[in-house]
Amino acid sequence: MQSRTWLAVALACLVWFTYMRWFAPPMPEHTAQTQTAPGQAAPATLDQGSGVPVAGSVPTSPFDVDLALPATASIDTKNLHIALSDRGGKIASVEVLDYTATLQKDSPHIASLNATTMVQSLGTFFSEPALAQLGTGAYTRTQAGAQTVFHKDVGDVRVTKSYQSADGNYFLDHLVTLRFPAAGRRDWGFLLMPVGGEGLVYKADHPQDAWEAVAYQNEKIARKTLEALEPGPQVHQGDTKWVAFGNRYFTNVLVNESSINPDVVFDKSGAFSGVYMKFPLVLKEGQQEMVFKFRIFSGPKEYSELAKVPGLRQLIDYGFFSFFAFPLLEVLRFFNTFLHNFGWSIILLTLLVRILFYPLSLKSYKSMKAMQKLQPQLNALKEKYKDDTAKFGQEQMALFRQHKVNPAGGCLPLLMQFPVFVALYAVLQNSIELFHAPFFGWIQDLSSKDPFYVFPVLMGVSMFAQQKMTPVAGMDPMQQKILLLMPVIFSFMMLNLPSGLTIYIFVSTLLGIVQQLLMNREPGKAKALPAT
Repeated sequence: MQSRTWLAVALACLVWFTYMRWFAPPMPEHTAQTQTAPGQAAPATLDQGSGVPVAGSVPTSPFDVDLALPATASIDTKNLHIALSDRGGKIASVEVLDYTATLQKDSPHIASLNATTMVQSLGTFFSEPALAQLGTGAYTRTQAGAQTVFHKDVGDVRVTKSYQSADGNYFLDHLVTLRFPAAGRRDWGFLLMPVGGEGLVYKADHPQDAWEAVAYQNEKIARKTLEALEPGPQVHQGDTKWVAFGNRYFTNVLVNESSINPDVVFDKSGAFSGVYMKFPLVLKEGQQEMVFKFRIFSGPKEYSELAKVPGLRQLIDYGFFSFFAFPLLEVLRFFNTFLHNFGWSIILLTLLVRILFYPLSLKSYKSMKAMQKLQPQLNALKEKYKDDTAKFGQEQMALFRQHKVNPAGGCLPLLMQFPVFVALYAVLQNSIELFHAPFFGWIQDLSSKDPFYVFPVLMGVSMFAQQKMTPVAGMDPMQQKILLLMPVIFSFMMLNLPSGLTIYIFVSTLLGIVQQLLMNREPGKAKALPAT
């Protein structure tokens, strides 16, 4: 029974890892309704049941524009250099000053928004053809104290856009004001505010290419990887707080602070892939002006910064067990305040988790040893009642009651630990804290793979040693062969994972061996009871 429990746990871990890494679907969407804005060319024909374009359709995007963005002004904060362009009156690019693209001395700063593949991001576009120039034309720029202000007229309609640093770090205040003529039409289509890109390639194994579009609506997260985005606009209605587009470590976020509530649209049409807010431009009687207030975030997914906006910390994808992940991240950050090395902080955190769960591991070990002790009698009962399954079950439970053994006692403590270990795995794979963080020697970036594959190999060796310490009495030869293959399979899967993650798995396995040795020294070692 003990060996089978270990095999089940090992296989469960393998299945979970494989599923989460290669087959996990995006989070389910809210009920969607696809719409065509007044004055906007209809997109590809949609299937009315799913909202997905039918086969053979070629969707187009309102953001398929030639928008070269020469920098004409800038805003500098402690952490960002933000280039502004008179073309479109928008942000052209954002450099994150405290992060570089590589570890080379002459490496440029990370561009959380660049002027080549993200030209549409954080712009203002209109579905009404008569207002198209407000999205792409040249604006007049003025400076009003700390505010950089752009304005442009098209006919009797004027748009004014202002930008100002909100906190001196990663946030900007952004105001868009639309002024319409006093008389005439009341419906001007839609204002579209996108975050996304074009020409981007999704690579799950490369953190800076793991692109995803995210929205926070009705206090729930909806996220789609670039690979999972469906062709054509997918409209989601509800209470919209923000939309974002970025990779595993850096992102651009548009936070809605307006009184007007927009729809959220995930889109993969034409050259654009991303998500945008869709505001209706419908004037009330006597109304001439509409004001849209936003807060823009551009930079790293640092927990302390994202926590400033409700729901925004969920941009860090810690998965189903995020309620364990965030406290683990805080402990990791705390350890680093005095160790000043995230590699050693990972080892210390792994040790702490192992110590805290030692009583559960010991309980599980004792339960499995008790089951091992009864194995001969269980085998005898199985042989005696091989033709009477019901009777075998009754006698088996009677034997368990006689010796006060819980058959699930070996598995449940292990399962109770599982969410914490999964959460720690997610923290080490997705946290910006490990980006370009050195450990020692050949490990100079804990967010990149081990260049010499030392820790994946050590993990495989230690896992093999741990298995050799685990009794396999009663296990059939095929199960033994499967169990022997597990270290090889896991080592292979660890090769391209971040080195910080492989260090955690290796150290955790090593500590598991130490725990096994300590538990083997516990008094009352099991001796098999003779079959009766």
